[in-house]
Amino acid sequence: MKSFRLLLPLVRRYRLRFLVGFLMVLCSVCIEIMIPRLVADAINGMTARASLLDDLANYGLMIAVLTALYGAFRYLMRRVLIDTSRDIEFDFRNQIYDHLQRLDPTFYDNTSTGDVMSRMTNDIDLMRMAIGPAVMYTANAVATLPLAIGMMLVLDWRMALAGIGPLVFLPVLVKWFGARLHRRSREQQDQMAELTTFVQEALSGIRIVKAYGQEDSNARRFDGENAVYIDKSLAVARLQALFFPCIRLLAGLGMLLILYVAAVRIVAGQSDFGTLVAMLILFGMIVWPMIAAGWVINIFQRAAAGLDRINEILDARPRIADADTPAVIETLPAPLDIEFRDLTFTYDGATRPALRNITLRVPAGRTLGIVGRVGSGKSTLVHLLLRLYPVQPGQLFLGGIDINDWPLETLRRTVGIVFQETFLFSDTIAENVRFGALRDLTDDDVAAAARAADVDKDIVEFPKGYATMLGERGINLSGGQKQRLSIARALVRDPAVLLLDDCLSAVDTHTEETILSALRSTMRGRTTFLISHRISTVAPADEIIVLEDGAIAARGTHEQLLAQPGLYASLHRKQLLEQEVEGIA
Repeated sequence: MKSFRLLLPLVRRYRLRFLVGFLMVLCSVCIEIMIPRLVADAINGMTARASLLDDLANYGLMIAVLTALYGAFRYLMRRVLIDTSRDIEFDFRNQIYDHLQRLDPTFYDNTSTGDVMSRMTNDIDLMRMAIGPAVMYTANAVATLPLAIGMMLVLDWRMALAGIGPLVFLPVLVKWFGARLHRRSREQQDQMAELTTFVQEALSGIRIVKAYGQEDSNARRFDGENAVYIDKSLAVARLQALFFPCIRLLAGLGMLLILYVAAVRIVAGQSDFGTLVAMLILFGMIVWPMIAAGWVINIFQRAAAGLDRINEILDARPRIADADTPAVIETLPAPLDIEFRDLTFTYDGATRPALRNITLRVPAGRTLGIVGRVGSGKSTLVHLLLRLYPVQPGQLFLGGIDINDWPLETLRRTVGIVFQETFLFSDTIAENVRFGALRDLTDDDVAAAARAADVDKDIVEFPKGYATMLGERGINLSGGQKQRLSIARALVRDPAVLLLDDCLSAVDTHTEETILSALRSTMRGRTTFLISHRISTVAPADEIIVLEDGAIAARGTHEQLLAQPGLYASLHRKQLLEQEVEGIA
């Protein structure tokens, strides 16, 4: 199958172990084939001679030894092949995760987290079943069928042909059921992704669900999604339920024909009971791979559907990568000057540009304030500085070097950002701060960054201080604490360029002034972009730009912009009025 080509590099890596496993399969089958012949000889010996004890003891000993060897090789077969499948699963999951890490945000803008999680767990587990147990049973069948059939032909070719005759219909069954299993398995796994996405979003937003009293509504939606998944799973189960009886029907018909031919030949004195017993044992050895074939085909088809879904991830290529000949930046200039040259940017699928004709130069070490209405392009501007989205050549320069020529690793080590949407990991407070570090940090380094972000005094009030474990997305912190902790995480990078994207929106004006006072010494000597909806936040900046509909509508210092009619002066008046109202209240 084309889907399994994804695994060829991994299979080649473990080809020696597969070879050893297949050798164990062959040895176990060869030993197993010998046992029916010994049983036939023993039975024929009993009917031919009166004194049987010594002969029976010898046959019993040989059968016991062969059975022990058979068991040992079967154990080694399972140990080698199943362990190898687990190692391939480990490598494949790492490979996909590494690929996911390299994809740009556009992929995640269009793909749900639940869908990715379903592919990383359920689909990969199906792949492991196919490359392990299914391959093992397939190898066992490939080795058993020719050897068992060969032995049957040697013992009595007429009985053999009678029993094998009905099996010619097996390929027809496999083809018919296989195509339908593949299609329905894909539908089942796609629905599992939908169900996973729903549960992930519902649990992540459980506070919103409870706040709006939507528990019953969500439960009904889950029932509906779950019912669809059950229906698709039952469609797969019905196919399996029909497949296995069809195989058993062919096997039963074959055994019936063997008994009929054997009866005719034994009555005619052309065969014996020992041969009949051996033929039935050998035929049973053929029947088991046929029965297992139903399970194997089901696993292969479901794995193929899963690999199709995984391939959709691996086919997604990161549009943002290092240039063929990236710039050599041996020592990072600190700070860096930043220049936009007629930059225009449009998100995928959007009909209007998010940024239009941005021409701007921020000298090294200066602070640029950015204000504007929601959706005016403020966050997009700083996201482009990290190359989270593709930038056209010749439109954005850092330190005089086109941003596309910067090695991505160097660029992102140089730029520190605090996003508007705060994200904290389910780890200790100290480790969340250390996440941004480019070197090993001492506890004093972590505390210093927390003090600079004015969050230290809040942290020390927790019973475990910096060792406090945070819940999902930092749920046990307030909005302001999460924002300040994110600032501390950015500061420990000691970046040449600092991007603060409305990172003080969740704190009051007094706390904001305290944080900004602490940050001013940190911002000194760095090129800083300060985005905020509050005029008081950007007022101290060396220059301020006002964005409207993705374009620069006004620019200047705080005093210059206040002297001009427009959005900036309007926002300033509204915020002064809000502060007066709060003071009266």
